[in-house]
Order: sequence, then structure tokens, then C-alpha cells
Amino acid sequence: MNDSVMYSGSTSQKIKMYTIYWLGYILLFSLIQGLPTADFWRALSNECYSVPPKILFVLLIVEVAMPLLFFKKKRALFIIIYVLSILFFAFIQRLIDNYIIIAFNLTEWKIEPLFSAPAYLYNVIKLQFVITIPLAIKLVYYLAEEKNRVQAILSEKLEAELFSLRNQFHPHFLFNVLNSLYSKILSKSDDSAEIVLQISDFLRYSVYDVNSRHIPLEKEIEYLKNYISLQQLRFDNRLELSFSTNGICKNQFIEPFLILPFIENSFKYCLDDAYSQAWITISISASEDWLTIKIENSLPPDFSKNKNMENPYSGVGIANVKRRLELLYPNQHNLIIKNEEDSFFVSLKIKINDTH
Repeated sequence: MNDSVMYSGSTSQKIKMYTIYWLGYILLFSLIQGLPTADFWRALSNECYSVPPKILFVLLIVEVAMPLLFFKKKRALFIIIYVLSILFFAFIQRLIDNYIIIAFNLTEWKIEPLFSAPAYLYNVIKLQFVITIPLAIKLVYYLAEEKNRVQAILSEKLEAELFSLRNQFHPHFLFNVLNSLYSKILSKSDDSAEIVLQISDFLRYSVYDVNSRHIPLEKEIEYLKNYISLQQLRFDNRLELSFSTNGICKNQFIEPFLILPFIENSFKYCLDDAYSQAWITISISASEDWLTIKIENSLPPDFSKNKNMENPYSGVGIANVKRRLELLYPNQHNLIIKNEEDSFFVSLKIKINDTH
């Protein structure tokens, strides 16, 4: 019997399933009691007389007491109601047995006292038997619903956390880019209009695509190129940068802003003053199953001895992306960060064949 239909479907579906259950019950006990005496029809008649109290008992417990008491953590009160109900309906069954079934259908039988222990216990057992299956189905469905509810809450919490993490974007570099743009405008540089367009595209991507669960890898790479182009405005010829891609296809997708924090850090920490030289190497390659990102940047001289310089990969941005990787690609990514003497190296592999 499908518990989800019986207990969560429409009223008509529930009535249908209960009807099938009770017809099956009446037929079963009619056969059990009628076949040995070759009097099936009389046994069927007796079961039809005795079934209404059983139906009321099951409905009271399964459809009223369980939702209002048992599932509301009022278990002690539920047990009291259950015991009193089964004793009450067993008494009703005794009345039906003595004054209807024996009086009209089984006249050859001797009427037992209403509170005869064997007869009374027999009715309690039958009531317990008849409620077992509906009660068990209701309980199983409730546990399944609770599990689904918890999963829904966890899913909503996860989605909220991911949304928060995706929106923890720190555009501090934009202030530097705007300062560079200001200098270009003062010098009447021909690059000013192109820079404004790049900033516009960058902000559009940051505002709208940040809310997408997955975006085309090609689009993410275009965004990274735009970001790199804006960053290079700050460093002129002092930065040697290599950016390469390989194997990028249209059917590959990725969570937005997973790669950016590593590239952002490489720009942030490769130069520490206005006169030093630096280099950054960025490689992004994709196979059928895996996306591999390798980023390496130089470090300023005596970086390790400078106590005022924080570890490039201990900040909020990297902690953010690590958390997102754990949530979005559990057991489907590999992140390696190496702190060399004069450089930082990051290798990130993400399984991309099932990401969309």
C-alpha cells in the first residue's frame, strides 16, 4: 500500500485506499472464520456487523490522535488516549457480539458476560491487529516527511550559505582601477572609453551572474580576462603576465567566482611597491571530466621576512572559496597550495562533467 497516497494524497485517494484496506480485511476474516464451517456468507455478515467500530477506532487514532498528539510530541497523552480508546471500542464490540451477531446470526452460541476476560481480550487483540498496518504506514510516512523536511531545510540553508558566499565579493581593486582611469582621463588617453566599457562589463557580470548556480566556463574565462586587463592598468610594464587556456568547450559549466579569488591574490601579493618587477602565470585547461587551474605568482624580495605581510592564502576570500568547493564539489575537487621561497603556487582541479 502506497503510504504517500494513503496519507498525503487527496481525500478521494485516501477514501479509496481505506476502502480497499477494509474490504481486504473483511474478506480475509470472513474466509478465516467461514471456510472451516463451510458457512462463508454468515461469517461475511458477522464481519460487516463488527467492522464499523473498528473503522472508527482506526480513524480516531491514525487520523486524529497521531497528528494532534503523537506527532506533536505529546506521546504520554497519546498513549492514554490509545489505551482508553481500544478498551472502549472493545466494549462496543462486545455489545455487537452479544446483542446483534449472537442474537441474530449465531443463535446456537451462548452469550458471554460483557466483561468476560477471554472474549474481551479477543476483541482487544482484533482491534490491535486491525490498526497495526495503518498506524505503521502513517508512522513511516511521517518519518519520511520529517526526513524530507529536514533535507529541505538543509537545502535552503545550503542555498542561502552559497548565496552569501557568492556575494562576498570584495571589489577593492575597483578603486585602484578607477584611480587609473582618472589618470587616463586627465592625460586624455585613447584607452579611457575602452576602460569604462570593461568596467561596465565587469560590474554587469558581478551583479547578475553571481546569482547563477552554474555558468558556461567560456563566460567565466572572459570575465577573468576582463578582470586581468583591468588589473594590468595598475602595473604598466612592471608585471609580466602569461594567461593560457586549453580544451575549453561550450558544454562545460562552473560555479561563478571560484577561480577569481586565487587570481586576485596573485595580483595583490606579487608587488609590494611602485618600483619592483613581478610575474604571474595562469593556466586553465579542461578535459572531458576535469577542469585544471594552475596559478603561480612571484613574491616581493624578503616577503617571508616581512611580518606586516599576511599569508596570501589565509584570508577571507580563500576561506570563502574553500567552503564553496566543499559544498558544491564534495569529493570532486583537489586544491593544492604551495608556498615556495620566492613564489606562491595554486593548483585546483574540479570535476566538471556533471556540473550542469
